[in-house]
Amino acid sequence: MRKVVDFVFLTRPTLILPGWGFFILGYMHSLNILNDLKPAIFIPHGARFWMAFLSATLISAYIYVINQIFDRDSDKRNNKLFLISEGFISIREAAAFAVLLALTSFIIGFFVGKTYMILLFVGFIVGTLYSMPPFRFKGKPFVDMLSNAVGYAVLNLGAGFVVGGNGLKDLMVVSLPYFFAVCALYLNTTIPDIPGDKENDLITTGVFLGERITSLISTIFVLLALLFSLRNPFMLMVSAISLPFYTLAFAMGGKEFYAKLSYRVSGIAFTLLLIIKYPIFALPSILTLISLRMYYSLRFGLNYPSLFGR
Repeated sequence: MRKVVDFVFLTRPTLILPGWGFFILGYMHSLNILNDLKPAIFIPHGARFWMAFLSATLISAYIYVINQIFDRDSDKRNNKLFLISEGFISIREAAAFAVLLALTSFIIGFFVGKTYMILLFVGFIVGTLYSMPPFRFKGKPFVDMLSNAVGYAVLNLGAGFVVGGNGLKDLMVVSLPYFFAVCALYLNTTIPDIPGDKENDLITTGVFLGERITSLISTIFVLLALLFSLRNPFMLMVSAISLPFYTLAFAMGGKEFYAKLSYRVSGIAFTLLLIIKYPIFALPSILTLISLRMYYSLRFGLNYPSLFGR
């Protein structure tokens, strides 16, 4: 039973949850109900929506699992994501699990439609090349940032957007504030990992630019997210709340504590504002938070997730 639970948390629920958020936001954009922050309460009933939702979740889980397989050495040095790096799950077990996740995602996605399958395939390719040598986008400055923003925000948002009946052309405009916001968040997440990434010869954007310049560029990206959100009240609020904390991280020279604070505050703002707009999202958010706290406390003795801790 413990091994089964380990496999569930190997999929990184902390990242799966925001992915669900982007999917829901894309769907709400397709319904034209994101012109204000007035609560919208609805449960999609169509089978196509739920198939796309499940398929997108599974391909995201696949990406996070293979990332941990190839990042196991740097994760060990950075003292994080222990399941593969510390041998709780073997590489062979994780690889088999990842293949199962991807195959199931594509089988389900086939019944959603051609446009969705394009997004799914692009997500699969970008997510795989991000982690897998010799391409290893994770170790290439700026490519790592772009692949995160596209693979994490744009494609999850796009999946919900096209399921609602829209095309890929309109997605380009709708996704801009989300793209810049994830660029900013990703950049600051590279700062705490700089020592371990250097030891593993991973030249991330954070390693390439250093803490201070990385935090400067991330602040600029949050500002761009705000500017491109003038017709998107949801992202306007998320960006406005986040900007002071990214600015503070830059003012403090990109120090690890302030970098972590910036992206954790922006993540919390994103989740809370999404709950205000779509109150039903509170249920998976609370359940995910409780399960994470229980799992990491009982399994590793950690207070996680935490605003100021690890």
